[in-house]
Amino acid sequence: MKAPRFSYVRAQSLDHALQLLAEHGDDARILAGGQSLMPVLNMRLSQPKLLIDINCIEALKGIRVVDGRVRIGALARHVEVMNSAVVEDSLPLIAEAMPHVAHVAVRNRGTFGGSIALADPSAELPACILALGASVIVQSTRGRRTIPADEFFLGLY
Repeated sequence: MKAPRFSYVRAQSLDHALQLLAEHGDDARILAGGQSLMPVLNMRLSQPKLLIDINCIEALKGIRVVDGRVRIGALARHVEVMNSAVVEDSLPLIAEAMPHVAHVAVRNRGTFGGSIALADPSAELPACILALGASVIVQSTRGRRTIPADEFFLGLY
């Protein structure tokens, strides 16, 4: 099958993306790596009216230590996480899991945030962040908050 018709917007900033999400609600989907989204669109399991491409948002990229905690940006590609000295030194569980995430093509394009947001029960990364007692930072136009991983996941997918 082919994906349904949709409009496409490349968000210019985090605020722009959040505004679009607030404006379009359930009719919008975020496009980052697309490794999970594109098959769902092609099977027409999801038929959003708008795709919001967040790939240009620098604030969502990178892996760094902030106040003694490792922060992995939502747009960090799996391959970046897999090759990160910070992850290897500070998060050995995630370092060991990364070679088992999907296959090379998915690791080159897929994102850490996408894997967490999808919450696939068979995926490695949601299980890792649960085991590590990690937190997820979420944001909307109403503000920003930090949610412990064991409260973030509400169910399958």
